[in-house]
Amino acid sequence: MSNIDIRLMLPELREAAEGAVIKNVYQYGDIFVLKLYQPGGGTTNLLIHPGTRAHLTEYARKAPRQPPHFCAVLRKYLREKRVLSIKQHDLDRILIIEIGSEDESYKLVAEMFGMGNMLLLDPKDTIFVAMRYKRMKDRDVIPKAQYVFPPLRGEDLFSIEDESFEKLLADSNANIVRTLASRLNLDSLSCEEICALSSVAPKVMVPDIDSQTLSDLKGGFTEFIEKLKAGVSQPSVILDVEPSDEGDTSDYIAFSPFPFKLYNDLPSESFDTFSQALDEFYGVSDSELEDEELQSEQTKEQKRLQRIIDKQEEGIENLRTKAEELRVFGELIYSHFAVTQEVLETVTNARTNGHSWDEIIRRIDEGKAKGIPSAMIIDRIIPSQGQIVAILNDSKVTLDIRLTAQDNASRAYDQAKKSEAKIKGAQTQIERTKAKLEKLEVSIAEPTIKQVRVKTRKKRWYEKFRWFISSEGYLIIGGRDIKSNEDIAKRQMSANDIFLHASIHGAPYTLIKVTDDAPGQQTIDEAAQFAVTFSRAWQDGLSGGDAYWVNPEQVSFSPPSGESLPAGSVMIYGTKNLLRKVPVELAVGVLLEEDYAIPISGPPTAIEVQTEYFVRVIPGDEKKGQAVKTIQAILKKLVLEEQSHLVSQIPQEDLMRVLPAGGAKVVNQS
Repeated sequence: MSNIDIRLMLPELREAAEGAVIKNVYQYGDIFVLKLYQPGGGTTNLLIHPGTRAHLTEYARKAPRQPPHFCAVLRKYLREKRVLSIKQHDLDRILIIEIGSEDESYKLVAEMFGMGNMLLLDPKDTIFVAMRYKRMKDRDVIPKAQYVFPPLRGEDLFSIEDESFEKLLADSNANIVRTLASRLNLDSLSCEEICALSSVAPKVMVPDIDSQTLSDLKGGFTEFIEKLKAGVSQPSVILDVEPSDEGDTSDYIAFSPFPFKLYNDLPSESFDTFSQALDEFYGVSDSELEDEELQSEQTKEQKRLQRIIDKQEEGIENLRTKAEELRVFGELIYSHFAVTQEVLETVTNARTNGHSWDEIIRRIDEGKAKGIPSAMIIDRIIPSQGQIVAILNDSKVTLDIRLTAQDNASRAYDQAKKSEAKIKGAQTQIERTKAKLEKLEVSIAEPTIKQVRVKTRKKRWYEKFRWFISSEGYLIIGGRDIKSNEDIAKRQMSANDIFLHASIHGAPYTLIKVTDDAPGQQTIDEAAQFAVTFSRAWQDGLSGGDAYWVNPEQVSFSPPSGESLPAGSVMIYGTKNLLRKVPVELAVGVLLEEDYAIPISGPPTAIEVQTEYFVRVIPGDEKKGQAVKTIQAILKKLVLEEQSHLVSQIPQEDLMRVLPAGGAKVVNQS
C-alpha cells in the first residue's frame, strides 16, 4: 500500500476500530490480526502486515497454538484495552493506533515502508518492544530509545498550486515521474497515473517540457488531487489477461482505491469497500483458515474463480473491440491518405525548421479559422508524446508525427494483430482458471476426510522472475529467459525504476522497483551483483564481472535507423553508470512463514537481513542437483528442530530455480 492508499483506507479503519476493545492479538509470520469488539457493532478483524498492507479482513483464521514472543507481549499490554484513535503520520506510510485510556495509553506503530516494522511505545513514547531493531543514520530503533519518526519527504500534495507546481519541476534533469516522486510525497504509480490523466508520456524529460505539456500536467495533477479528496470510489482489483508462465501464479496484478486510467485496458473487479478489495487481492492460505470454515471458504474460492473467468472473458471482448478499432483507424488513414500525409509533413517540417509547439498550435488555430482542410481535421496535439489527434469520419485517430501516413496505418494494423494474438493467450489463461475451478468442485463434492492438508502457498506476482529484497527493502527482479527479460523491460519497468545489466553475454535484465525514495548505493551494488551472478560469469567460473545501470528512459526497443535488434534485445541510449569488479557470489536461504519454508537467493548482504538461515554459494564443479541436496541438508540443520520438516518439504525444483545455471560450490554457512 502506498501512503495514498493508507490515507484512503483510514475512514474504514476508524469506523471499525475507534472505541472498540481489543479482544485478542494474533500473529501469522509477519501478519498481525487484531480482534476488535465494538459495543453494539459486533466483532471485526484488523489485519496489519508491516511493509505491505493494513485493512479489515473477513477471513476467519485459526489461532496459532503458541504465539511468538512479540505477539505474547502485545497480548499482555493490549488485550481488553480500548482503541482511542487510529491515525496516519503526516501522509507517511506509518499508522499509529493509540490504545488505553486518557490517563495512560500505549501506541502501536506500524511502519509500512521498506521491510516494515511493528513497535509498541510506552506512555512516554519510548520503544517498549519492536518486531525488528536497527540503528540508522537518522534514527535508532532500539529498546528504551525515544521513538523518532523518519524524516519527512517531499512537498505537501494539498498545498501545491499552479505557480508552486512549476517550481516543483524547476532545475530537474530527470523524467516527469522520477521528478514528481522525488519532490512530492507521492509514490511512483500515482505519478504515472497523473501522467495518464494528463495524456503525457511518463518518461518525458523535464527539460523537454513545453507550455502545452506543462498545462496538461497541471490539469492531470489537479484531477488526481480531486479524486484523493473525494475518497474511495469503486475500489477494485485489476486482472491480467496475459497468460502467466506458472499455473499457480495469481491472476490479480494490482488493486486501486478508485478507477485508475492506467488500467483502462485491463479487466477489473469492483468491491463495496477498499478492505474487501485488498482482502481479495492478497487472499489467505488454507493453513491459516479455521477447519470449520474451510468448506465455506472453498465455496467462496469457487465464486472468486468464476468471477475471474467472467472478467477474463470480458478482457477478451475488450481486446477484440480494440483490434477492430485499430483496423478501422488504419482504414481511415488510407481513405484520408493525402490530407493525413499533408498534416504530418507540415508539422514535421515546422519542428525541423525550429518552430516551437506553441507556435505550431497557434498556426493550426489560424488555419482552422480560415477553413483550411488539413488544419480542420486536427483535434489536438500532444507535444510530450509527439502525437496528433485527428478527426477522420467523426472518429479520433492518433497519429505519430515521426511516422509517415503509410507507417501510421501499418502500425495500427500491427497493433491490431498484437491484440488478436493476446486473445489466444487470454483464452489459455481462461482454460487454466476453469481447470482450477473444476478441480475445486471435485474436491468439494468428495466426502470430507479428516486429514492433514498439503499446505499450499499463494505465490507473489514477482516469483515468476528471479527476485530478492535488497538490504534497504527494495524489490529487485531479474529475467529467467528471453521472454521474461522482454516482460521486465516492456511491462514491469516503471518510469521511476532503475535498469541494470551485466557487461557479459547471457545476463538477465535486472530491475530495481522504486516506489518512493531513490535507493542508496548499497541496493544498486546488490542488484549489480545479482545481475552478474546470474549471467554467463557463473557458468564460466569467474569470480567477478562488470555491470552498469541506467534510467528507464534510456532503454528502448527501437534500434538506430537502418539497423535491427534481435528478439528481446534493447538499445541503451545515453551515459551508462558503470560498476566494476562486481563479485560473483550468492547466498541461498529460507524464509519461514508459519506452515512453509520459502527458498530465496541473492547477494549475501541482502539475504542476511531477511533470514538467519542461509548458506553461501560460489561457482564450482559440483553438479547443480547435488549442490541442491547439500544446501537443503545444511538448511535443515540451521533451522529450529521443530521447523526442519518445512525445509524437507521444499521441492528440489524450487531450490534449483534460485540457483544460476551451471555447477556450484557451498563455501560456508551462516
